[in-house]
Amino acid sequence: MRKSIAALRQAGYESIPDLPRIQKSYGEKALVVIPPAMRMSATSNGEQRVQVLIPVVQGLSQKQRQLMRQFFELVD
Repeated sequence: MRKSIAALRQAGYESIPDLPRIQKSYGEKALVVIPPAMRMSATSNGEQRVQVLIPVVQGLSQKQRQLMRQFFELVD
């Protein structure tokens, strides 16, 4: 993760809000429910409708991008 963050910063992405994201539609198929044990906040209902995209940048492999995307799906 440390190498991935360094590569993203070098490409100009300083924080998570700087990363591109897509708004999922509001239909039932777009809803991702995160299990209670994986939620950052106990007050969250676990619904997620935005997906953070990890751009292709030099020094960031496809595997690293995939792992970061999975991580952000848990915490975003």
